[in-house]
Amino acid sequence: MIRLRALPLLALLLASTNLAADDAGGTFHYGKSTFKIVNAVAYQRDSSDPKKPVTVVLAADFKIDVPALVAALDPTNALVAQVARNERGNFVRVTLADPNRCGIWAFLDTGKQVELSDNYPARTTASSASRITGECSTSKPEKTLFGDEYEFHLAYDLPITPIAKPASLPAGGGEPGHAFVALIDAIRAGDWDASHLHLREDDIPSTKPAPSDKKHFFEGLALNYPKSATVAGGLIKGDQAQLQISGASYDGSKIKGDIAMKRVAGNWRVVDMSLYGDQ
Repeated sequence: MIRLRALPLLALLLASTNLAADDAGGTFHYGKSTFKIVNAVAYQRDSSDPKKPVTVVLAADFKIDVPALVAALDPTNALVAQVARNERGNFVRVTLADPNRCGIWAFLDTGKQVELSDNYPARTTASSASRITGECSTSKPEKTLFGDEYEFHLAYDLPITPIAKPASLPAGGGEPGHAFVALIDAIRAGDWDASHLHLREDDIPSTKPAPSDKKHFFEGLALNYPKSATVAGGLIKGDQAQLQISGASYDGSKIKGDIAMKRVAGNWRVVDMSLYGDQ
């Protein structure tokens, strides 16, 4: 009787994926979440050795907006923003610091961020400044220290997408920094003309507040923006910037944080703020 040898699970997966050039496939499972890869982008970032950049693959279960990713200050954050915009989506970041090992970080549309080991088996068959081809997988289902089960089998054959690095902003934050400080001053002064050009779009009413509503409008803004701010520096790339600030909140307590800004119609506008106490 002829005995058929069972193929390894990864081989079966890759065969079923039918991976074509400039493509990626596979599955990622963590806890109650399981998704299939339908689109991916590969790029390179700096390492401690300038001559040895690290290749990164971002693989998602949705169509990636590549131009937005390329224009962003940080590719991973750009994908998080795309998930938020689409109100769904999962993706995994594969870091290939070594041709035989891969690191895994995932973002699930439940909002959970999963950071796993950087020591999973990888098989790299092509790696250059222009292309990455290979596989990254677990050999069997595994569990985290908290008991969450996970397993993944990922394959990729992708060109390296050039992504320019952001430039550093000096103390004061250059144009975006000056715009943010001007916004804080305008909110404190109740100045509509100076403030509405830099506010988050969600904070701008459809019509200019009536004189009787002006005081209430600016009191609401003051609760959600710093009372004072000093820009320590930041990063800028094209029409996007991120500022590092310190200052005080509406009640006078010390705060620090990051301010995301975007240039719209020639004016730097706040996109998002991440503020926390500075003890």
